[in-house]
Amino acid sequence: MTKNIKNKISTMILLLGFMVFVFKPLQLVSQTKSILDSVITFKAKNISLYEGLNEIGRIIGYDFSYNSDLIATNDKINETHNEIKLRDLLSTILDDTTLTCYTVDKQIIISKKNLISSLSSKQFYTNSENIFQVIGNIYDKNSGDPLAFANISLLGKSFGTVSNDQGSFNFKLPFKYIPDTLVISYIGYKNTYIPVNQLSYNNNNIYLEEDHYQIQEVIIRSNDAKTILKEATDKIKENYFTDPYLITSFYREIITNKENLVGITEAVLEVYKSPYWGLFSDQIKLIKSRKNEYYSQADTVSLKLKGGLYASLYLDIIKNPTYFLTEEYFFLFDYEIDKIVKFDNSSAYVIKFKPKSYLDENSFEGIIYVSTDNLAIVEVVFSLTSEAIEKLGNNLVVKRAFGTKVKPTAAKYLINYRKINDKYFMNLARGELDFKVKQRKKLFSTEFKTVFEFASNNIDMTDVNRFERIETISMNNVFIDESFQYDNQFWGEYNYISPDETLEQALIRIQKKLNELEEE
Repeated sequence: MTKNIKNKISTMILLLGFMVFVFKPLQLVSQTKSILDSVITFKAKNISLYEGLNEIGRIIGYDFSYNSDLIATNDKINETHNEIKLRDLLSTILDDTTLTCYTVDKQIIISKKNLISSLSSKQFYTNSENIFQVIGNIYDKNSGDPLAFANISLLGKSFGTVSNDQGSFNFKLPFKYIPDTLVISYIGYKNTYIPVNQLSYNNNNIYLEEDHYQIQEVIIRSNDAKTILKEATDKIKENYFTDPYLITSFYREIITNKENLVGITEAVLEVYKSPYWGLFSDQIKLIKSRKNEYYSQADTVSLKLKGGLYASLYLDIIKNPTYFLTEEYFFLFDYEIDKIVKFDNSSAYVIKFKPKSYLDENSFEGIIYVSTDNLAIVEVVFSLTSEAIEKLGNNLVVKRAFGTKVKPTAAKYLINYRKINDKYFMNLARGELDFKVKQRKKLFSTEFKTVFEFASNNIDMTDVNRFERIETISMNNVFIDESFQYDNQFWGEYNYISPDETLEQALIRIQKKLNELEEE
């Protein structure tokens, strides 16, 4: 054997000693199993990452595809693994937690973990080619609890949405806003700012840090709360956009029987918000809608919500002030500054209030949040007192069947406002009504909960005109529309409040049952 041949053999043996792959045959892997879950044995010493990936691809029959700017292909790897899953091996040799691997046909794609900045495939597009979506959850940083109805918006822009009652959100944005910054705000917490291009398409878990101020008792006077509210109402023209504007909004009504969903109506609306002072009222134009109801044969009671759309817009209590925000009726309530909390990169007074005595339909108690910077009322959470619920019960029920008693047990409301370019606009309105329904000759009553939610997604202040009458829908009727297949893509480019997990499961269950009935 010549010296050259000996050198070639020595080189081959040396290479095999440093890099050995044993791939378990594909026929031993379940057809439903990803190639990334296949097991290989891998031994390598002082070879480049580029060479390692090429050899893995040759043996398993797959090609690797990646942006060379993302991976240091010239880095040397020295690894020894016996029977390791391919995905674990790739994670080890890539050594970058921001990278992910997935398969398309016979290729293994290596990319950043769904970062918006790496948009390159239509698989991430929604129905509109110019729209992308960001899905995530908002949590308390310390407790890990979800933050319901957190505000999510673009810094300085009119686009926004809110998280649902489980802290989840789905925000759809035009591609032109990729260079912008997402702002997440929640009363009592520091604002969080995230560049849109650093977000993922999904699984964005965002944690907000709680922050509040302590108020020394010595600086609190008995009339401070009323003084603050008087100044706040005096500054409405200064703080709020009081001219006409348009809102693209998401609206939803939910009816549950105990924990079971029995009805849901959802709609994308365009709303004409009339001037705060004038003769014209608000108008609503229906863009998209869907509805479903499900009552079993054992159910003998059904419940419907009337006037939910009207109630949503009437909850704009800056435009439609109730007694507790009207100076001439302040003497009927007790007000107290409870604390100061962080809000929207500033702070807000927390003012508690309750009626001194029964005030019929104005017997509300709750909390008013007032900005310490400009004295704008940014959020109000309130409810009818237990006495009012007891005395006004029949007024909350429009119609009941003969022999049926309907007893309201709670009525809770929320309204908040979003700041855009130094002016505040209606952002979220929510109502929650609880009832007990008792039928004659029935031993037990049935508990129902109705919820209506109105979330502003986009605000338009230019070229604002009233709708033609034929374009509008009534706000006072029971909101009825066609049945639907529950599909996340149904809403196209429109933002909506993400269904919480139990609601989403219930919708799927209901639709499955309806499909079964249609097939019988």
